[in-house]
Amino acid sequence: MSETNTKTSPAVILDAAIIGAGFSGLYMLHRLRSMGYDCRVYDSAGGVGGTWYWNRYPGCGSDIESLEYSYSFSEELQQEWKWSRRYASQVELEQYANHVADRFDLRKDIQLDTRIASVVWHDEDERWHLTLACGQKVIARFCVMATGLLSSPKPVNIKGYENFKGEVLHTSRWPKAAPDFTNKRVGMIGTGSSAVQSIPFIAQEAGHLTVFQRTPNYSVPLNNGPLDPEYEARVKGMYPEWRQKQMNSFGGYVSVNFQPVEGNPLKAMEVTPAEREAEYELRWKSGGLAFYTSFGDLLFDREANETLAEFFRAKIRPRIKDPDLAKKLIPDDYPILTKRLCADTGYFETYNRDNVTLIDVKETPITEITEQGVRIGDAEHKLDTLVFATGFDAITGILTNMDIRGRGGLTMKEAWSEGPRTYAGLMTNGFPNMLMINGAGSCTGFFNPILNVEYQGNWFADMLAMMDREGYSTVESTAEADDEWTRHMAEVAAPTLFWQSENWFIGANVPGKPRVMMLYLGGFGAYKQYTADVAAHAYKGFAFSSTAVNKDHMPAK
Repeated sequence: MSETNTKTSPAVILDAAIIGAGFSGLYMLHRLRSMGYDCRVYDSAGGVGGTWYWNRYPGCGSDIESLEYSYSFSEELQQEWKWSRRYASQVELEQYANHVADRFDLRKDIQLDTRIASVVWHDEDERWHLTLACGQKVIARFCVMATGLLSSPKPVNIKGYENFKGEVLHTSRWPKAAPDFTNKRVGMIGTGSSAVQSIPFIAQEAGHLTVFQRTPNYSVPLNNGPLDPEYEARVKGMYPEWRQKQMNSFGGYVSVNFQPVEGNPLKAMEVTPAEREAEYELRWKSGGLAFYTSFGDLLFDREANETLAEFFRAKIRPRIKDPDLAKKLIPDDYPILTKRLCADTGYFETYNRDNVTLIDVKETPITEITEQGVRIGDAEHKLDTLVFATGFDAITGILTNMDIRGRGGLTMKEAWSEGPRTYAGLMTNGFPNMLMINGAGSCTGFFNPILNVEYQGNWFADMLAMMDREGYSTVESTAEADDEWTRHMAEVAAPTLFWQSENWFIGANVPGKPRVMMLYLGGFGAYKQYTADVAAHAYKGFAFSSTAVNKDHMPAK
């Protein structure tokens, strides 16, 4: 459809407009369509997959096991899809998203390469009015924000960024055509998860790689490899039980060394040093994120936390040949696990290569980016390619940076000026009929996002079914309910160690962003209990309305 036609064509009328074609958007489309809702998904990407579409840098993949980081809603899908590796790569995850879109006939209701210009609530017809960048208008009863946690890349705020004459790449928006680093001088700015994953692969190809590090990261070997057929058969043979364990765990992943292990109820400081060491060794051998459930006091007690930090340091030191370099690469000034733990494939060993140089920019900051490279103090590092792995305006940025206006023209940016305010991460006052999936105020980020969207999606489906039975046209959380949940989240987060590091969970990686814990730390079990209680008590904390304008527009049963 041409731009001229879209600007003059009639508005598209929907029951639900879903923004985002990642795993959240795909499931919400499937779930709401099964209720008879007329839905459409919009995404600026050229394909489905969300974060697994955009982030296609070398080495990109999941740090939750494939058999756990996957949909559970369809037993047929669980059994028929075969993962090739224990931890899926970006390529395979994108293939999986496309398979789901095709298998459940979702693609006919997905509109790609489509940017949303504005999302505005109109009281007169109690509808969300969306304007697409092409000029097309969309009017929807519900607007589902399936926009993801890590969807809004931080702008590069380094003097001279626009001056560099060489090739510029961003891990968050990696090109489909793989760049060729052969014999090139490559610079990498940033050493977060994306950099930790990609640096070993770029170093193998580049003529020389210079890494500009501000903050070193704790990282555990991923221990990836081909998926063992016996293990796959065992998990698939007990999927109902395995999924139940996941849904009752803190993080939504329970595999530790190929066995389902739920959180350890013990505290690190209540066991002997030998017992602690044995527990840490088991989880180091397992790889991935298993340490988050190793002991219950690691995120609350700095002494306990330090036992794990020192275990990591002792494991990392032998991987780096140069002791002086090891001191720069091994963290020692913030609690482990308070920044998202990285999982790597030969990351620290990469610095033993002759063609890799580490520059500590905390010690000597970047002065500016020049036409030919990066200037550190008086020294210019000449480069052919600059790769930016500088992170995201996480959790809230994708919504506060959009033109979203609720009741009375209130913008999301204004509503969340002091941090996100939601009711159980589901809705926010002043934005009726806007459903939030895998966003601020929920457990996602600490809990398996694919299982979280299934839970939240089913919870919303039950609420919308009730609204249709009762003839309600709108729903929104009350200001009091938002206040209650915001206070509860803050109380749960207050005694943790997250405030002792510059992490994106509290917005500390973005200058000027309010420092508040943006995700729920009480655990998924507590979250399920809280939201189930809300539903059981007639959706307390939500305000419903019924008006004549909407009574003739209910979805088919």
